[in-house]
Amino acid sequence: MQAKTQKAKARRKKNFSAEEMSNYLIGTVREVIEVARKPVPVLDKNGTPTGAVEYQSATVLKACELMAKLMGSIRETDGKGVSVQIVSYRDAEKNETAGN
Repeated sequence: MQAKTQKAKARRKKNFSAEEMSNYLIGTVREVIEVARKPVPVLDKNGTPTGAVEYQSATVLKACELMAKLMGSIRETDGKGVSVQIVSYRDAEKNETAGN
């Protein structure tokens, strides 16, 4: 019985049109962007909210990059990717304090 279920799933995957796959991928990336854009409360070492919030900016930017590639806005012609380092404000403050 399990073999029949696996074969049926395989057939459905083969019948996935390029447009359906594109719509699925774009929808998934859009969902990731929307979820990651929501503020996340900053907690102290005891787990108590501090009143500050953080955003998952690295996740949002990476998902936006992927969305742009899926939509054809960005094309990589040389086969080399781009590396971007994102530092949060909290990390920057720690580095400033450590440097003083």
